[in-house]
Amino acid sequence: MAYDPADPLAVSVEFVCGNGMHTTWTMGRDLVAEGLTSRCPVGLGDVRVWQYGEGGLRIRLHSDEGSADLLAEIEDVADFLSRTYQLVPEGSELDGFDVDEVIRLLLATTPVQGRCWCGREYPCLDHGAE
Repeated sequence: MAYDPADPLAVSVEFVCGNGMHTTWTMGRDLVAEGLTSRCPVGLGDVRVWQYGEGGLRIRLHSDEGSADLLAEIEDVADFLSRTYQLVPEGSELDGFDVDEVIRLLLATTPVQGRCWCGREYPCLDHGAE
């Protein structure tokens, strides 16, 4: 597992497939933490996490190409998560995140193929360029 404080809400796992190709799955750090204490699968969509057996953790990954079950020791994953929380404490992941700036940047982005986000020719009368 890997953690990047620049993406504080996520952890990722990289795999080397049988054909030598690498693939990386990214999932919520909180999802993995919740799965550490749940006997039932937690998560929606392509990633589910839950305890199995004595001291085990199961992470089920699903995609159009197939599914994979990853098995790990709860203690190892808990230690990993503990180190991530030392880097970025729980609840502080979005400190310094400026949602207004993100929205400004999204709205200032040049539309694709000369069209406004509403689908009309850019700049449209309702959403003209700034």
